[in-house]
Amino acid sequence: MESFWNKTLTRDALITVFTSAILALSCFYGPTIHLPFLVGVMSGLSLGVLQPRKGWILAIEQVILVIGFYFLINNFQLIPPFDADATQFTAFLQFLPIFAGSYLGGFLKRAF
Repeated sequence: MESFWNKTLTRDALITVFTSAILALSCFYGPTIHLPFLVGVMSGLSLGVLQPRKGWILAIEQVILVIGFYFLINNFQLIPPFDADATQFTAFLQFLPIFAGSYLGGFLKRAF
């Protein structure tokens, strides 16, 4: 029987850190909420395809990291936001597209 935490899950967790940084940056550069939510769905979809049965762990990690990167970038003022209200809105609601994409990616991977 395979252990719950294995080498592929570790590799995918490191990939999740990289995609979370990209997702947090898209919140700052997006003039509207559409681009960050699209990036969130696509990154969640990729998490579900990478780990069809354990994608929810990666989705939880990504949500926590996106909010952490948002606070890091915002507090140190590393990047000026395009629209401060839209940036905060998209960063805090990223859990919706990430979890929906992760579920959809896992479903598609197991179905095909």
